[in-house]
Amino acid sequence: MTANWACFTDLDGTLLDHDSYDWRPAEPALRALAERSIPVIAITSKTRAEWQALREEIPYLSPLAGCENGAVIVDDRQSPTQLQSLGRPLAELIRVFERVRDQLNVPAIGFHEAKDQSIADWTGLSLDQAALARQREGALPVYWPEHFPGRDAFKEAIAAEGIELLEGGRFMHLANGADKGVALKHLLNQLGSTGTVRSVALGDGGNDDAMLAAADLAVRIPAAHGTARPETVVDVIRAPVPGPAGWNRTMLDLLDRFIPKEP
Repeated sequence: MTANWACFTDLDGTLLDHDSYDWRPAEPALRALAERSIPVIAITSKTRAEWQALREEIPYLSPLAGCENGAVIVDDRQSPTQLQSLGRPLAELIRVFERVRDQLNVPAIGFHEAKDQSIADWTGLSLDQAALARQREGALPVYWPEHFPGRDAFKEAIAAEGIELLEGGRFMHLANGADKGVALKHLLNQLGSTGTVRSVALGDGGNDDAMLAAADLAVRIPAAHGTARPETVVDVIRAPVPGPAGWNRTMLDLLDRFIPKEP
């Protein structure tokens, strides 16, 4: 191994294009990481089922991952798959969500009750992919109709229940006490048998902040749509363009600067 480094990445809007879900513009950097034996570990809001399907498509992804915003740690390095849940049970998040929604009388929809067609409409996923997105084991994504009032009051009411609500690229996520930063540290410990492992992390959304803050090198991928939110992570590197193209350009630059390939 060239150096004890690991790459942690968000998927939607970061390694995957926000609209097309294409990852191929990042392939030169992914190949360069593979040549340096640097694992690419997804820490994503996607479910384990979604991530496992993506691993069949993207051969560069490590068999380690943090799914559902870090709530579910997955280790596919051996059979059977090893799972570890961090934080509160999903059933508790669902009970709190439904109680707050009913009290405030707002049209928020949790993924546990959404139809596959609705998720496909919200995300651009196929029906089969939407079905995988509904297979939740940890965090709870919530759809909020665009421009509907009361979002801040809903977030405050969820926070009053002692549950963190994270803002992703498309959805709000009720977190169960874990986040992507917790997942990064947990996954680093699983890699640490060969000594200290340094980390580079890439993400675009507010739910990526904890992951970026925990990394040695942090890369903010700009949002493909909407107004840029104020940056909350110190010493973050900003990619020049959104999605996998920005991922690719920034990662190749970081590899040249910090992790050159051995002759």
